[in-house]
Amino acid sequence: MESSAPKKPDAKALLGPVEEIARQAGAAIMRYYNGEAETGITVKSDGSEVTAADLAAEAVILPALKNLAPDIPVVSEERVANGETPDVSGGTFWTVDPLDGTKEFINRTGAFVVAISLVVDDKPVLGVIYHPAMDLMYSAAGAGTTTKTGKDGKRTPIGKTQPDGDDEGLRVLVNEPHANVRHIKGWLSEQFGRAARIDPKSGILRACQVAEGLADMAVYESNKHDGRTNWWDIAPGHAVIEAAGGRVETLDGAPLVYKDADLRVPPHAAFAPHCKKKPSGEARPRP
Repeated sequence: MESSAPKKPDAKALLGPVEEIARQAGAAIMRYYNGEAETGITVKSDGSEVTAADLAAEAVILPALKNLAPDIPVVSEERVANGETPDVSGGTFWTVDPLDGTKEFINRTGAFVVAISLVVDDKPVLGVIYHPAMDLMYSAAGAGTTTKTGKDGKRTPIGKTQPDGDDEGLRVLVNEPHANVRHIKGWLSEQFGRAARIDPKSGILRACQVAEGLADMAVYESNKHDGRTNWWDIAPGHAVIEAAGGRVETLDGAPLVYKDADLRVPPHAAFAPHCKKKPSGEARPRP
Protein backbone atom coordinates (compact mmCIF):
# COMPACT_ATOMS: atom_id res chain seq x y z
CA MET A 1 0.00 0.00 0.00
CA GLU A 2 1.44 3.36 -1.04
CA SER A 3 1.85 5.93 1.71
CA SER A 4 0.05 9.21 1.17
CA ALA A 5 1.91 12.50 0.99
CA PRO A 6 2.08 14.46 4.25
CA LYS A 7 -0.87 16.78 4.69
CA LYS A 8 0.02 20.42 4.14
CA PRO A 9 -0.66 22.73 7.07
CA ASP A 10 -3.69 25.03 6.90
CA ALA A 11 -2.08 28.48 7.01
CA LYS A 12 -5.36 30.34 7.47
CA ALA A 13 -6.32 28.17 10.44
CA LEU A 14 -2.89 28.73 12.00
CA LEU A 15 -2.86 32.51 11.54
CA GLY A 16 -4.90 33.47 14.62
CA PRO A 17 -2.90 31.28 17.01
CA VAL A 18 0.40 32.56 15.59
CA GLU A 19 -0.77 36.16 16.01
CA GLU A 20 -1.46 35.42 19.67
CA ILE A 21 1.97 33.80 20.08
CA ALA A 22 3.58 36.93 18.61
CA ARG A 23 1.63 39.13 21.02
CA GLN A 24 2.77 37.06 23.98
CA ALA A 25 6.38 37.28 22.80
CA GLY A 26 5.97 41.03 22.37
CA ALA A 27 4.70 41.32 25.93
CA ALA A 28 7.82 39.48 27.13
CA ILE A 29 10.02 41.92 25.19
CA MET A 30 8.24 44.97 26.58
CA ARG A 31 8.96 43.91 30.15
CA TYR A 32 12.63 44.43 29.35
CA TYR A 33 12.03 47.55 27.27
CA ASN A 34 10.04 49.13 30.11
CA GLY A 35 12.80 48.40 32.63
CA GLU A 36 10.97 45.66 34.52
CA ALA A 37 13.87 43.24 33.92
CA GLU A 38 17.60 43.51 33.19
CA THR A 39 18.34 43.65 29.43
CA GLY A 40 21.61 41.69 29.61
CA ILE A 41 23.44 42.33 26.32
CA THR A 42 25.93 39.78 24.95
CA VAL A 43 27.77 39.51 21.62
CA LYS A 44 27.30 36.47 19.38
CA SER A 45 30.05 34.77 17.36
CA ASP A 46 29.09 36.76 14.24
CA GLY A 47 29.56 40.05 16.10
CA SER A 48 25.87 40.86 16.41
CA GLU A 49 24.24 41.55 19.74
CA VAL A 50 21.63 39.51 21.57
CA THR A 51 19.72 40.55 24.67
CA ALA A 52 17.78 38.79 27.39
CA ALA A 53 14.67 40.10 25.63
CA ASP A 54 15.57 38.18 22.43
CA LEU A 55 15.93 34.99 24.43
CA ALA A 56 12.77 35.59 26.49
CA ALA A 57 10.72 36.10 23.32
CA GLU A 58 12.19 32.96 21.78
CA ALA A 59 11.35 31.04 24.97
CA VAL A 60 7.71 32.05 24.47
CA ILE A 61 7.54 31.31 20.74
CA LEU A 62 9.29 27.96 20.33
CA PRO A 63 7.26 25.85 22.77
CA ALA A 64 4.05 27.53 21.59
CA LEU A 65 4.77 26.62 17.95
CA LYS A 66 5.72 23.09 19.01
CA ASN A 67 2.39 22.76 20.80
CA LEU A 68 0.50 24.25 17.84
CA ALA A 69 2.13 22.14 15.12
CA PRO A 70 4.38 19.42 16.62
CA ASP A 71 5.63 18.07 13.28
CA ILE A 72 6.76 21.36 11.75
CA PRO A 73 10.45 22.20 12.37
CA VAL A 74 11.46 25.70 13.42
CA VAL A 75 14.34 27.77 12.06
CA SER A 76 14.92 30.35 14.79
CA GLU A 77 17.63 32.99 14.68
CA GLU A 78 19.00 32.46 18.17
CA ARG A 79 18.89 28.65 17.97
CA VAL A 80 20.75 28.74 14.65
CA ALA A 81 23.32 31.09 16.22
CA ASN A 82 23.91 28.34 18.80
CA GLY A 83 24.46 25.75 16.08
CA GLU A 84 20.97 24.20 16.22
CA THR A 85 19.78 23.82 12.63
CA PRO A 86 16.73 21.60 12.04
CA ASP A 87 16.13 19.37 9.03
CA VAL A 88 14.03 21.45 6.63
CA SER A 89 14.53 19.26 3.56
CA GLY A 90 10.79 18.61 3.45
CA GLY A 91 10.21 22.23 2.47
CA THR A 92 7.78 22.98 5.31
CA PHE A 93 9.02 24.87 8.38
CA TRP A 94 8.58 27.93 10.56
CA THR A 95 11.02 30.84 10.59
CA VAL A 96 11.32 32.88 13.77
CA ASP A 97 13.05 36.15 14.52
CA PRO A 98 12.07 36.65 18.16
CA LEU A 99 13.28 40.24 18.19
CA ASP A 100 14.09 41.79 14.82
CA GLY A 101 15.79 45.11 15.46
CA THR A 102 17.96 44.30 18.47
CA LYS A 103 20.03 47.46 17.95
CA GLU A 104 16.85 49.53 17.82
CA PHE A 105 15.72 47.83 21.03
CA ILE A 106 19.03 48.63 22.72
CA ASN A 107 18.98 52.22 21.43
CA ARG A 108 15.35 52.57 22.52
CA THR A 109 13.97 53.75 19.18
CA GLY A 110 10.93 51.48 19.43
CA ALA A 111 11.53 50.12 15.90
CA PHE A 112 11.67 46.40 16.68
CA VAL A 113 9.30 43.53 15.94
CA VAL A 114 8.49 39.89 16.52
CA ALA A 115 8.50 38.10 13.15
CA ILE A 116 7.19 34.61 12.38
CA SER A 117 6.52 32.87 9.07
CA LEU A 118 5.34 29.49 7.84
CA VAL A 119 7.08 28.20 4.72
CA VAL A 120 5.42 25.43 2.67
CA ASP A 121 7.02 23.97 -0.46
CA ASP A 122 9.91 26.42 0.04
CA LYS A 123 7.65 29.52 -0.16
CA PRO A 124 6.18 31.61 2.70
CA VAL A 125 2.42 31.13 3.06
CA LEU A 126 1.91 32.84 6.44
CA GLY A 127 3.56 35.91 7.90
CA VAL A 128 3.09 37.67 11.23
CA ILE A 129 4.98 40.85 12.11
CA TYR A 130 4.15 42.34 15.52
CA HIS A 131 5.40 45.77 16.62
CA PRO A 132 5.00 45.59 20.42
CA ALA A 133 6.00 49.19 21.20
CA MET A 134 3.10 50.37 18.99
CA ASP A 135 0.84 47.35 19.59
CA LEU A 136 0.59 47.04 15.81
CA MET A 137 0.24 43.76 13.92
CA TYR A 138 0.74 43.01 10.22
CA SER A 139 -0.34 39.52 9.21
CA ALA A 140 -1.34 37.40 6.23
CA ALA A 141 -2.04 33.81 5.22
CA GLY A 142 -2.78 33.75 1.51
CA ALA A 143 -3.83 36.07 -1.30
CA GLY A 144 -5.95 39.02 -0.23
CA THR A 145 -5.59 38.36 3.51
CA THR A 146 -3.03 41.00 4.54
CA THR A 147 -4.29 43.17 7.38
CA LYS A 148 -2.98 45.74 9.82
CA THR A 149 -4.37 45.50 13.36
CA GLY A 150 -3.92 48.42 15.76
CA LYS A 151 -4.41 48.95 19.48
CA ASP A 152 -8.18 49.08 19.06
CA GLY A 153 -8.19 45.55 17.62
CA LYS A 154 -9.63 46.74 14.30
CA ARG A 155 -8.31 44.89 11.25
CA THR A 156 -7.64 47.08 8.23
CA PRO A 157 -7.14 45.32 4.86
CA ILE A 158 -3.93 46.23 3.01
CA GLY A 159 -3.43 46.14 -0.73
CA LYS A 160 -4.82 49.36 -2.23
CA THR A 161 -3.29 50.61 -5.46
CA GLN A 162 -1.70 53.96 -6.18
CA PRO A 163 0.70 55.39 -8.82
CA ASP A 164 4.30 54.17 -9.02
CA GLY A 165 6.55 56.78 -7.45
CA ASP A 166 6.06 60.50 -7.94
CA ASP A 167 7.89 63.47 -9.44
CA GLU A 168 10.87 62.68 -7.21
CA GLY A 169 11.08 59.09 -8.47
CA LEU A 170 10.58 55.68 -6.95
CA ARG A 171 10.96 55.42 -3.18
CA VAL A 172 13.26 52.47 -2.53
CA LEU A 173 14.02 51.12 0.93
CA VAL A 174 17.35 49.46 1.70
CA ASN A 175 18.78 47.87 4.81
CA GLU A 176 20.80 50.24 6.94
CA PRO A 177 23.76 49.91 7.48
CA HIS A 178 24.50 46.72 5.52
CA ALA A 179 23.05 47.54 2.09
CA ASN A 180 25.30 47.39 -0.95
CA VAL A 181 23.96 50.77 -2.07
CA ARG A 182 26.28 51.20 -5.08
CA HIS A 183 25.14 47.94 -6.68
CA ILE A 184 21.50 48.59 -5.78
CA LYS A 185 21.59 51.99 -7.51
CA GLY A 186 23.13 50.38 -10.58
CA TRP A 187 20.42 47.71 -10.69
CA LEU A 188 17.64 50.30 -10.35
CA SER A 189 19.11 52.40 -13.14
CA GLU A 190 19.48 49.44 -15.50
CA GLN A 191 16.09 47.92 -14.79
CA PHE A 192 13.87 50.99 -14.47
CA GLY A 193 15.73 53.83 -16.15
CA ARG A 194 14.20 56.39 -13.82
CA ALA A 195 15.09 58.32 -10.71
CA ALA A 196 14.95 56.59 -7.35
CA ARG A 197 15.16 57.90 -3.80
CA ILE A 198 17.20 55.55 -1.63
CA ASP A 199 15.79 55.52 1.89
CA PRO A 200 17.81 53.62 4.51
CA LYS A 201 15.51 51.66 6.82
CA SER A 202 16.44 48.79 9.09
CA GLY A 203 14.48 45.70 9.99
CA ILE A 204 11.43 43.82 8.78
CA LEU A 205 9.25 46.93 9.16
CA ARG A 206 10.44 47.83 5.63
CA ALA A 207 8.27 45.03 4.30
CA CYS A 208 5.23 46.48 6.06
CA GLN A 209 5.79 49.85 4.38
CA VAL A 210 6.03 48.14 0.99
CA ALA A 211 2.88 46.10 1.62
CA GLU A 212 0.98 49.28 2.51
CA GLY A 213 2.27 51.10 -0.55
CA LEU A 214 4.14 53.67 1.55
CA ALA A 215 7.25 52.76 -0.45
CA ASP A 216 7.48 51.48 -4.02
CA MET A 217 9.93 48.71 -3.26
CA ALA A 218 12.61 47.39 -0.97
CA VAL A 219 15.85 45.98 -2.35
CA TYR A 220 17.80 43.48 -0.31
CA GLU A 221 21.47 43.10 -1.16
CA SER A 222 23.83 42.95 1.76
CA ASN A 223 27.47 43.96 1.69
CA LYS A 224 28.26 40.66 3.43
CA HIS A 225 27.45 36.94 2.90
CA ASP A 226 27.76 37.46 -0.89
CA GLY A 227 24.71 39.71 -0.74
CA ARG A 228 22.52 37.02 0.82
CA THR A 229 20.01 37.52 3.66
CA ASN A 230 18.84 35.19 6.44
CA TRP A 231 15.48 33.48 5.95
CA TRP A 232 14.00 34.79 9.19
CA ASP A 233 14.72 38.37 8.10
CA ILE A 234 12.77 38.00 4.85
CA ALA A 235 10.10 35.27 4.93
CA PRO A 236 7.53 37.00 7.22
CA GLY A 237 7.54 40.17 5.11
CA HIS A 238 7.56 38.12 1.90
CA ALA A 239 4.28 36.46 2.94
CA VAL A 240 2.70 39.79 3.93
CA ILE A 241 3.72 41.57 0.71
CA GLU A 242 2.59 38.83 -1.68
CA ALA A 243 -0.74 38.41 0.12
CA ALA A 244 -1.28 42.17 -0.27
CA GLY A 245 -0.84 41.85 -4.04
CA GLY A 246 2.84 42.73 -4.27
CA ARG A 247 5.64 40.45 -5.39
CA VAL A 248 9.07 39.35 -4.22
CA GLU A 249 11.71 38.07 -6.64
CA THR A 250 15.44 37.82 -7.16
CA LEU A 251 17.25 40.64 -8.93
CA ASP A 252 17.24 38.34 -11.97
CA GLY A 253 13.43 38.22 -11.87
CA ALA A 254 13.11 34.62 -10.59
CA PRO A 255 10.78 33.52 -7.78
CA LEU A 256 12.40 33.73 -4.34
CA VAL A 257 12.50 30.31 -2.65
CA TYR A 258 13.77 29.14 0.73
CA LYS A 259 15.77 25.96 0.26
CA ASP A 260 19.52 26.71 0.33
CA ALA A 261 21.65 25.00 2.96
CA ASP A 262 23.04 28.28 4.34
CA LEU A 263 19.51 29.37 5.36
CA ARG A 264 19.81 32.51 3.26
CA VAL A 265 18.15 33.88 0.14
CA PRO A 266 19.98 35.67 -2.70
CA PRO A 267 19.76 39.42 -3.43
CA HIS A 268 16.16 40.29 -4.25
CA ALA A 269 13.52 43.00 -4.45
CA ALA A 270 10.05 43.35 -2.93
CA PHE A 271 7.52 45.38 -4.91
CA ALA A 272 4.46 47.15 -3.50
CA PRO A 273 1.00 46.17 -4.80
CA HIS A 274 0.82 49.35 -6.91
CA CYS A 275 4.31 48.92 -8.38
CA LYS A 276 3.28 46.87 -11.41
CA LYS A 277 6.05 47.84 -13.81
CA LYS A 278 8.13 44.69 -14.01
CA PRO A 279 11.87 45.21 -14.44
CA SER A 280 13.03 44.54 -17.98
CA GLY A 281 16.35 43.89 -19.63
CA GLU A 282 19.18 41.73 -18.46
CA ALA A 283 20.13 41.78 -14.82
CA ARG A 284 23.39 43.44 -14.03
CA PRO A 285 26.41 41.15 -13.84
CA ARG A 286 27.42 40.02 -10.38
CA PRO A 287 30.59 41.71 -9.11
